[in-house]
Amino acid sequence: MNAHVNWRQIPWETVNENISRKLVTGKHLMMILYRFQPHQEWPTETHEAEQSGYIVEGNIILRLPDDSQEMLLGPGDGYLIESNRAHSWKVLDEEVLLVDVFSPPRNELIDHKYAPMARVE
Repeated sequence: MNAHVNWRQIPWETVNENISRKLVTGKHLMMILYRFQPHQEWPTETHEAEQSGYIVEGNIILRLPDDSQEMLLGPGDGYLIESNRAHSWKVLDEEVLLVDVFSPPRNELIDHKYAPMARVE
C-alpha cells in the first residue's frame, strides 16, 4: 500500500446527481473526499464503523439525536462519531467539500457508492 495519497490524481466518481466522491481504502481504514451540492440532507443512520471527518469548504449541520445535539460545522472543523451512534447531517446553502474517515472500511460504501436516502431538502 502506498503511503502517499494524491487527491488531485484520483478521479471524481458520481454517487448521484448531487454527490461525488474520491475513495481511498486501506486494510483497516477508509477515506472519502466528498463533494455535496447545496441543500443535501442525510437521514439518521448508525453503523459499526467509527467515523471522523474534516470540513474543507462549506457548512453542514451535524445532528446527534440521542444527545439532542445539533452543531454547525464549517471549514477547519471536524467530528468524531463513535461506533453505532446515531447521526445525520444537512448541507446548507453552498457546496461542501469534506473528508470522511471510517474504521473499519464500510463495504456498502465501497461496493455500491451507497448514499442511503440522501435527498435534496
